[in-house]
Formats: sequence, structure tokens, C-alpha cells
Amino acid sequence: MNSDRLPFTEPFEKENSLNGELREIVDELFRLGINLKETKAEIERLFIEKALKEYNGNRSRVARRLGLHRNTLNSKIELYGLNGDPST
Repeated sequence: MNSDRLPFTEPFEKENSLNGELREIVDELFRLGINLKETKAEIERLFIEKALKEYNGNRSRVARRLGLHRNTLNSKIELYGLNGDPST
């Protein structure tokens, strides 16, 4: 895999503690038998939840921040059972 193509490579450099923490989390998820699809869905859900809180439920701003079309964001909010309310 060519990490030079990833836009977020720098925060995950090997010397960075974030890389080590992420590796530990992946090791634990793998050990528990959690698959990649489940992991990706949970991370996506958490990102959307965080952004909804950060932008007080403003879905247009959340969609821009996450690089999603607003319709896609709305579908994912429904899929993950998020109501878009920043207080939840």
C-alpha cells in the first residue's frame, strides 16, 4: 500500500504516538474477531456523531467537514440511528 497517497499520513507517522495507539486498537479489534466492515462502520458512526455535536446539528456543515454529499450524510444518519440532535 502506498501511504504517500493518503491525505492523512502525517498524523500517523511511526514516531507519532497516534500511530501506536491506533495499532493497539486494531490489534485488540482483530483479537476480538471484529471485522473490517464492522470497524469502518463504527468509526464512520463516531465521526458523524462527533461532527453533528461540533456543528450543532448543522448537516450542511457536517457534510462539508466530512467530505460527504448532504444526501449521503442524511442516509448515514438514518442508517446509524443518529437523530442529528447535537445534544445526543
